[in-house]
Amino acid sequence: MICKNCKMPTPDTAKSCEVCGKTIQGNSVKWKGLVAALSLAAGVSIFVFGGYGEVFTGDILGIYAETETVNYEDTAVRYRDIITSAPLLAPPEVQVDLDKPILDVWRILDEVSGFINEHYDYYSETVLFLSKNGYLFDFPAWSYVFIEELADLTDIDEEYLVEGIMFFYMRPMDLAKFRNVNVSERDSLMIFTGLEVREGFAITGRGEQGGTISREDLQTILSEYSWDHGGIRKIYSQTDTFESVIRALSEYTGNQGGFDIRYLYRDDRFICVVASPVGESLNINMFVLEYLEGAVFVRVSHLETFNAHRHALNNALPNFNQNLLPSYDLRHESRYLVDDFDEIIYDMLYAGLITEEDMPLSFASGTFEHVYFEFDSGVKFVGHFEGEIWVMYPVDNYMMARAALYSLSRRAPLFIVRQN
Repeated sequence: MICKNCKMPTPDTAKSCEVCGKTIQGNSVKWKGLVAALSLAAGVSIFVFGGYGEVFTGDILGIYAETETVNYEDTAVRYRDIITSAPLLAPPEVQVDLDKPILDVWRILDEVSGFINEHYDYYSETVLFLSKNGYLFDFPAWSYVFIEELADLTDIDEEYLVEGIMFFYMRPMDLAKFRNVNVSERDSLMIFTGLEVREGFAITGRGEQGGTISREDLQTILSEYSWDHGGIRKIYSQTDTFESVIRALSEYTGNQGGFDIRYLYRDDRFICVVASPVGESLNINMFVLEYLEGAVFVRVSHLETFNAHRHALNNALPNFNQNLLPSYDLRHESRYLVDDFDEIIYDMLYAGLITEEDMPLSFASGTFEHVYFEFDSGVKFVGHFEGEIWVMYPVDNYMMARAALYSLSRRAPLFIVRQN
């Protein structure tokens, strides 16, 4: 038996894959990440927007512990079935007829290619399809697309439910480098349908003639599309990598005045950073950087300007691990940013939440419903607008501020918190 998720051989009696941990039956169970909740008491101060309310003490609910390996609040790393290497091609346990008449092979591929492209066209408005390790991947469902899924959703004849058919999502230009494959030099991702034959893989795509590619050559391409670049972890300030990122951003943007970092995570090849120039709290941008020969370079800039930023990034860098991105859609959510906090600060002073000694305000960012303040004295607050009042939560650090926001809203604007 073959695991649909990682395509590795699995004992017939196994209920879950020994490699990726995926449930074998139906192959549709998703793992949701579990986080450790801390019952953390903290002062909560309430004041009326534009007036003065009373101050009282309460609890911050849902504060989450930071882990060293998983960034639960900011990324989609919530699953245990993440593939750690490029999948093997058609393991021996798959009963593929390598001697099927070649005319039958191409007829089947042409028909199935039409079905998979119809499927893609119909669902692409509501489903995010990405290239993951070179295969067509349903990102929201966190699973590869197999011929069985097509049978459930389309009127496909059982004749075409051939064991071993694979759906690749690659650039034609990457296939064009190899002989016996007649494709264009297009540099945008497209679906290719493949079936293993004696010589390797017969492969074709919509509008592309295709051809036969050896297993070794196909595996070379898949390895270049691999998302596996080591574990995801936060980049801390006062580190060489942090300084390299700031230097790369400064050189790229021409801004020498520094950056307020809102999000900064990395694996062993790529870096994702959400940042704003110091003093420009509304100007929040997202960048992807890459390590090249010991240096750090900007590869994609202003990712927040793309309508479908994940798809655009996948097309530009199909080997980028999409789990490295923050979970929020900065283009959509940053529309609610504001930068006038004078009345809130005035009321905080009047209510005694802060004093003149705490001033001035050293960093502030927020929306109509949430704010994050840092004062020169070092005190920090997360604020949440509830009805006619602002509820202010004193916090000690970045992780507590982010956790407080996450506990207050299902769509927490985590990008308003400064990480550095």
